[in-house]
Parts: sequence; structure tokens; C-alpha cells
Amino acid sequence: MTRLILVRHGETEANVEQVWHGSADAPLTPRGQRQVIATARRIAELHREHPIQAFYVSPLPRAQSTAQAIGAAIGMEPVVEPDLREFSIGDWEGRSFQELAQVERLWQRWQSDPSFAPPNGESPIQFSQRVQRVFRRLVERHLGQTILVVTHGGVISNLLAQWLGGGPGDWARWDPPNCAITVLEKRDGVWHPVLVNDVSHLRSAGVSPSPLAGDGT
Repeated sequence: MTRLILVRHGETEANVEQVWHGSADAPLTPRGQRQVIATARRIAELHREHPIQAFYVSPLPRAQSTAQAIGAAIGMEPVVEPDLREFSIGDWEGRSFQELAQVERLWQRWQSDPSFAPPNGESPIQFSQRVQRVFRRLVERHLGQTILVVTHGGVISNLLAQWLGGGPGDWARWDPPNCAITVLEKRDGVWHPVLVNDVSHLRSAGVSPSPLAGDGT
């Protein structure tokens, strides 16, 4: 049985400010740092139950700082996988979600044409293909093993929409809070959810989940 553990990075300043950072970066907030500590403890518990054999992380610093704390807790170094980076909107990154919606009508454009890409950015179709490609590659490389991946809200929501939901357009329903943990198991060729976007470990540790979960970065 192949087991996949997905973790979104801790809360960043961009998440709080509701700014699309995508392939750019923003530092973790103090709450994000506390979320990471609690998440590292929970992943260590999961590691004791089902030893993790492979550990991958996005190249972006917000994911790497999250992975470093987890790696210290489980005694593993993550491997950087470039295709785990967040959805890039190129020259439009660093702008607020409100501006992207009202000025660029970004989500309206994507709804009518999912092949639309902002200047020097990705289209939803390109992003979905990249997400499918990287996870297919990782799973094929580690069949029968437990794989841990620290990545981004857009990557996780897109993957869950395609594997568990109604396809890439269903992503909003699967958007994870910061430091949410998802566990999937592949049995008889089918992915089954064990945990989906779980943040109970944060509450148990007295750390508040981020109030804004729908930012996808």
C-alpha cells in the first residue's frame, strides 16, 4: 500500500494580507511558526505509526522552513522537488486577491478559458498538468512506501480535486488551511482519504488555525 502525507506550509504574511505570492515568497508569521512546531510534532507521531520513507518539499522558502522543522522532528532531510512549487501568475504576483478579481477579472477569465495564463505565468490547465505529473512521478518512484510532501494550498487543493473530487475546477472545496495535514492511501489502484485538511493537531496544541483558508498560496 502506498501512503501519501500532504502538508501545507505555515501561515505567511501574504496569507494574512490576502496577496497572491505564488512562486514569490513571504515570511512565516509568528502564528505560522507556532503552527509549524505543532505540525512537526504531529508528523512525528504519524512517522512512528507508519515510517516515512520519502520526504519532498517545494523549493519556496515558506515550504522549506516548514519542512525543516518537520525534518528535525523525524530525523530526515527533505528533497527539493521544483514541480511542487505554487501556482505562478507571473507578472501579476504580489497583487491582492481583490485587485486580481476586480481589475483583472482573473477568476472570471479562468472560468471561461482555463487555458488563459497571465504574462509570464501559468494557466490552470498548465498548473493542473504539472501537479498531476509530479505526483505521478513521486508515487511511481516510491510504490508501497509512505511519502511525505510539504507544499502549497494550490498544489494540494488541485491534487485532491482531481483524485477525490470532481476534477480541477472543484479545487475550492479542497483548499487547505495553513499546516493542514492530509493522508491518502492507495489500495487496489484507488486513492482513499484517511485524513483531509485536518488541523486538529493545531487546536490540541493550543495554536489557532489561520482564519483565512481560501487563499491558495
